[in-house]
Amino acid sequence: MYADKLKYLLNFFSLLFCAVLVAGCVQTMGSASKKTAQYLQQTELPAVTDRHSQLIHQTLVSLIGGAEAEMRYQLDYSLTQATRTALSSAGQESQLNSTTMAVNFTLTDKQTGEILTSGTASASATSGTINSLYGQAVSERFAGERLVKLLAERMHQKLQLYFLSVEE
Repeated sequence: MYADKLKYLLNFFSLLFCAVLVAGCVQTMGSASKKTAQYLQQTELPAVTDRHSQLIHQTLVSLIGGAEAEMRYQLDYSLTQATRTALSSAGQESQLNSTTMAVNFTLTDKQTGEILTSGTASASATSGTINSLYGQAVSERFAGERLVKLLAERMHQKLQLYFLSVEE
């Protein structure tokens, strides 16, 4: 009986020690944000031309924070969207719209003109399960706006990864 309790306590403390050891090795997103903020705040964003670019711009500004006076980097991106419609199988008059969006981005050094990193982020969403035509249109618009914000967050994460890899 005493040996079982001792074995249990030994296993518990071994597991606790491993958890503390592993926790010290993990880098949190908060510390990544602090490390990359100085670089991202020197990034010039493209001009807003439409609703989607406005949402991307607002999301990036909220994630990056305030911009510095001297812009060292230029971020360019393009957004593509594809929508596919299918009739629902429930026998109702509603339709399901599957929307897929992708953002292609390029980060350029403004001084040298060198492309530092580029990439693509994509996401998809389903909308339109509402019976009314107006409801379907609103649902599709909201799905598109949610996708744009999600793509801006993914682009931000990829830029953070780039600056973390350069820093180390």
